[in-house]
Amino acid sequence: MNSVNLKINNFIEETKVEGPFIRSAVWLQGCSILCEECCNPHMQNFDDGNEVEIAKLYTSILSAKMKNPETEGLTILGGEPLDQAKPLGILLEKLKEKITNYGIILFTGYNWREVEKDSEKIKTAELCDLVIAGPYIKSLKSASRRWIGSDNQVAKFITDRYSKLLTPWPKGIIEFEITFKDSEISFNGTPTEGKIL
Repeated sequence: MNSVNLKINNFIEETKVEGPFIRSAVWLQGCSILCEECCNPHMQNFDDGNEVEIAKLYTSILSAKMKNPETEGLTILGGEPLDQAKPLGILLEKLKEKITNYGIILFTGYNWREVEKDSEKIKTAELCDLVIAGPYIKSLKSASRRWIGSDNQVAKFITDRYSKLLTPWPKGIIEFEITFKDSEISFNGTPTEGKIL
């Protein structure tokens, strides 16, 4: 695998709140969309985060799957993952070659039409099973669908792997996790109003 890098903010081996089932999750660093009241504003600046070789991240994802074979797949969030469409596509191609029966969910702030019009973005999106597309719009904030922040955002089923979510799509709930890694503590899950004490 060539030495190609992705700018990431965080990777966790196991989560139950970033999509259905037990999954790994990676948050990419940097976003050109800059939604008002973004739940991850610290992930917008392209100068922050860490550059990680794709080979290293690939190994970490495989290791997580080996540690817990019940890990169903990977969720990719941000920041804006499709601002790094080309290197992300390389990672996803390698994962699909290595792991069979592994689901990939991608969250993007780009509208689906924007994704379709960009050759690199659509190529990467089509390596996923489900893409949640569209910017977070504060005035359309909704808790009616789990994992989806505002009513304008659409679920594009690239494969039928997650199509059962549609009938009906799970209701929104407030959920979050606390992860301890080395000397760092991270929080992920449903954004809440105000502070968590």
